[in-house]
Amino acid sequence: MLRLNVRQRIIAGFLILSICLGGQTLFSYKQLLLVEDKTYSVEFIDDVESSILNFRRQEKNYLLYGEQSSYELALLEIENTLMLLNRHSDMNFDATMTENIITLKKTISEYRDRIVSMYTVSMKQGHNLETEVIKLREIGQELVAKAQSIATLERENILQINRQLRKQLLFSILTVSFLFLCTLYFITKRIVSPLKVIEETTTQIAQGNFAPVDVGNIEDEIAQVQVAFNRMVSELEHRQAQLVQAQKMSSIGTLSAGIAHQVNNPLNNISTSAQILQGELGDSFDPFAKKLLHNIETETARARDIVRGLLEFARCTDLAIRTVSLKGVVENAVRLVSSQIPSGVTLDVDVPEEIFVRLDPQRMGEVLINLIINAIQAMKNKPTGFITITVLEDQVDEAVTLVVTDSGKGISDADLPKVFDPFFTRKEVGEGTGLGLSVAYGIIEEFDGEIRVESTLGVGSRFYIDLPLVQHDESVA
Repeated sequence: MLRLNVRQRIIAGFLILSICLGGQTLFSYKQLLLVEDKTYSVEFIDDVESSILNFRRQEKNYLLYGEQSSYELALLEIENTLMLLNRHSDMNFDATMTENIITLKKTISEYRDRIVSMYTVSMKQGHNLETEVIKLREIGQELVAKAQSIATLERENILQINRQLRKQLLFSILTVSFLFLCTLYFITKRIVSPLKVIEETTTQIAQGNFAPVDVGNIEDEIAQVQVAFNRMVSELEHRQAQLVQAQKMSSIGTLSAGIAHQVNNPLNNISTSAQILQGELGDSFDPFAKKLLHNIETETARARDIVRGLLEFARCTDLAIRTVSLKGVVENAVRLVSSQIPSGVTLDVDVPEEIFVRLDPQRMGEVLINLIINAIQAMKNKPTGFITITVLEDQVDEAVTLVVTDSGKGISDADLPKVFDPFFTRKEVGEGTGLGLSVAYGIIEEFDGEIRVESTLGVGSRFYIDLPLVQHDESVA
């Protein structure tokens, strides 16, 4: 069964309406032309009837008074009437009217022959004309009756056409009104009402209610809009959950920064106590104990550096671009995430010391930390793996390309174009919000750089970060 969509139904409705109006207009136009023809017919018959009455008056004068002039005028009027009837072929008369005119012509011709014959006989003495007069009068009366009958018939035809036209107009008005009401009902039921439901649903969404719209079984554009709207609602609900999770992570980060700040004081006390103890004991205590004190001081300094980096990472600051060593930025980022690297995963850094770039080291650290954590999470089900941070050798003079490679599970071809989209993630709940790579993309753009990715599913991923390179003489200056 053919099922029309909303657009096709509206087009079909207006097409039917146009056909009905066009048909009614054409029919009414033809009827008006027919009325015009019938009006001409009535005028024509009225003229013929007037001529018949004229020559009948002359006939009466002739029969009563025997005037030669009345006879001649009667013959002249008869000829004029016949000439008038001969013009019917030039007019647009129907078959019935044409047949009546031909019959009328024959009767007038017969009347003319009668009056001529009677006049000829009257010129001879002793002939009785009473029978001829009676016959002539009967034919004359028949002529008048026929003319009046034809005129009456044409007038009745005009009235009948007028009645039919009124009925047709009334039927057309009812039909058009019915079609208009059907179209109005369809638009209200299938377009306005669903859109009203969508409008009410948007209000509910603004209030936090993500209930979807009920989709009907009819497959049309409105149903497709409702399906798309439900998909949007579902995506908004998912995005809200991710934003809530991101807010939680932000709160945790703020809490961690506070804890790190509090931890920094005990670390300073431990380091100071170890240094004082070393100074008090000097060389008099066991070398092994001295080594342990040295380890305490070293690890305390290491923990203090991690806490300091954590505080710098958590601190919200404006973008501060300056010339820095790329290797130093990479090592600081690696130092912050070193405790999260599993035992079976190796992280190697091979960045030359002479490479200087212009960027915000804190923001760049956020990018690198995000890439390293993503790499670690991509290898969580693997016993061993590697992460490498290197620089491309075949680089141009104006830029340097930092490459972060991992041996994780990789990214599918379908997901690869979407990895930098906000909130896009294939991680499990609690492992990510889908904002990390999107934020990283924005940070690199702030440095007038570019970030791109290559990946093979089941093999690993490789992120390329192009950064403006600072020449050695500029970095020294």
